Amino acid sequence: MSGCSMKNMSERDELLAFVAEQYYQEEKKQTEIAEMIDLTRSAVSRMLSEAREKGLVEIIIHHPFQYDRELEDKLQSTFNLKHTAVVVFQDQPRYDDLRTRLGRAAARLLSSLIEPGYYVGLSWGTTVQAAIEAYESQPVKEAAVVQLVGVLGSTRHSYSAQILVEQLAEKLNGEGRYLYAPFLVKNQETANTLLKDPAVLQTVSAGRRCDVALMGVGSTKPAYCSLLQGGHIDTRELEDIREAGAVGDVTGLYYNLDGDLVDIPFHQHRMGLAWDDLLQITTRLGVAGSVEKAEAVLGALCGGYINSLVTDNLTAVRVLELAHTHCQMGN
Repeated sequence: MSGCSMKNMSERDELLAFVAEQYYQEEKKQTEIAEMIDLTRSAVSRMLSEAREKGLVEIIIHHPFQYDRELEDKLQSTFNLKHTAVVVFQDQPRYDDLRTRLGRAAARLLSSLIEPGYYVGLSWGTTVQAAIEAYESQPVKEAAVVQLVGVLGSTRHSYSAQILVEQLAEKLNGEGRYLYAPFLVKNQETANTLLKDPAVLQTVSAGRRCDVALMGVGSTKPAYCSLLQGGHIDTRELEDIREAGAVGDVTGLYYNLDGDLVDIPFHQHRMGLAWDDLLQITTRLGVAGSVEKAEAVLGALCGGYINSLVTDNLTAVRVLELAHTHCQMGN
């Protein structure tokens, strides 16, 4: 492309940006803008469409929040939860919309829980990422953010725990505590060796001090298993986990529908806060949605992996139905 053509494109984009700015930010009418640039109103209308198509304008719609207090109360009484937030959707939402709105609800709840001097633990995941993105910067005196699980592979994922710890620590003006170890290692011997490393041991000790933890809930259904979809485990490994009766995981700790930790080799390769240490954290906030994850959420609640929950109304109804059926079968 010639330099002249590139210049013309640049000038065109500048004009499009100017028109968009006058319309969206300065709230001028299209007729007023037309007079400013000596064009017709219809030309201005076309330019606004072109600006959107080129990505010069982004329109973000923040849907008003509606919570289902009745479902929140039912979840709280059924599972003896400390905190609940059930976001209302009229129909099954698209995943991106579900993730975004649950993240906003989780950010609001988390903000109300963090106090000066608190240690906040984080796992990894896209919904946890949405919560951290939505969290409004607000310095908290002497707060610390702790990575509860190791690093997922060699690629720097936007939803990995170390990235999320860095982001929340910056928003709190606090200190980040990082777990410099892979999430999955070769064997238990390697895990034991790493746990003796002073830097790793220091972060694990900080994890035990956490007052609040924000964690996602994973599913063992292949289409919803983040570890499988991300290539961190293969199909055979997932099948072994499922055959052991696992329905879901929190921080890579797999459990069955009753919430019992399943006996699988995977746990010997995992680097992160231990099961008994996790359960000592005062507020264990899980954020998860999708009816397909209902079994995973139920197991997490039954086992106490989470004692606070942010979810959607459709998932909440299904979790309560499963709990009723499962308890009847167990009687």
